[in-house]
Amino acid sequence: IEKLEDGTFVVTTNEGVQHCAPIVAIAGGLGSFEPRKPQLDTLEKYENKGVAYMVKDPEMYRDKRVLIAGGGDSALDWSIFLADIASEVTLVHRRNEFRGALDSVEKVQELKNLGKIRLITPAEVVQLEGKDTLEGVLVRRNSDPQEDIRVELDAFIPLFGLSPKLGPIANWGLEIEKNAIKVDNTLDYQTNIPGIYAIGDVNTYPGKLKLILCGFHEATLMCQSAYQRIHPNKRYVMKYTTVGGVTGFDGSKKEAPKAVVKAID
Repeated sequence: IEKLEDGTFVVTTNEGVQHCAPIVAIAGGLGSFEPRKPQLDTLEKYENKGVAYMVKDPEMYRDKRVLIAGGGDSALDWSIFLADIASEVTLVHRRNEFRGALDSVEKVQELKNLGKIRLITPAEVVQLEGKDTLEGVLVRRNSDPQEDIRVELDAFIPLFGLSPKLGPIANWGLEIEKNAIKVDNTLDYQTNIPGIYAIGDVNTYPGKLKLILCGFHEATLMCQSAYQRIHPNKRYVMKYTTVGGVTGFDGSKKEAPKAVVKAID
């Protein structure tokens, strides 16, 4: 985002499209969700070269050797699904117990007994190996280096859930506190940059409640303030919908019936 001399903001998207406006309202919810990544030194080197954080197209793994790490529903379900597609499926979890649907856990147990899924627990992946693409991983059992197992594979899919991030908004120069944007809740939910507002779950202030009702309230006060900034010389008269009516989607005006004016003798 860039602020011009006349006070106009220019917001540039990741595709290079620019939007100009006198006011910017950030209503980003909890932010953009990003996968929780395992703490491995060379992880980024193998991203899209054997490492993926979600399964976009199961056919990509047909007749491939796949290792899935995780202990939730996603890890269990994809292990079950890929058991009929991949040539080998290995499921690694740092505990013996899984947090997932009971029928999924029982299905994985059944596939393990049939030799269609290799289960390694309690264990975790501690090292990735490969020259240009991922060729194998080192799995450590019971946190003991002497129990390390090298697993040759074509794909590593860590499924540890998602975490919310502000993404590029965090680099706008806004005041951030605990992954949320600080605003002035005593007036109009403006940020530390005049003309930029933050409403809803994306903001924070003393006493903040992450409720839809609170978001509507914040948006209402933000709109009042934004109108005054855009039209400083105009007087805004707030009217209730029961008085001023509402314009329908078809363009017609919806108004409540007018009261009959009649004198009482």
